[in-house]
Amino acid sequence: MPQARLELKEYTVRVLDVIKGKYGLKNRSEALDKLTLEAGAVYVEPVANELALREIDAIYEYHKKHNRNRKLTDIALRKLLRV
Repeated sequence: MPQARLELKEYTVRVLDVIKGKYGLKNRSEALDKLTLEAGAVYVEPVANELALREIDAIYEYHKKHNRNRKLTDIALRKLLRV
């Protein structure tokens, strides 16, 4: 895992300490990771979890195989995939 030495402004340290306390994290590094996960999607598309994609494909294929005569609406598909 890459490491970096950063110079943080006082406000940034306070924000990281609040996040650290709110979520019971061990250090500011974990708080920065948490903040990045929450706000980072605005700037960078998160990487899809391969296992989750395989599970979605399996659910879809199962439904397609066992419900051939029934049309699947977008709403029903979202409900089936829990998204």
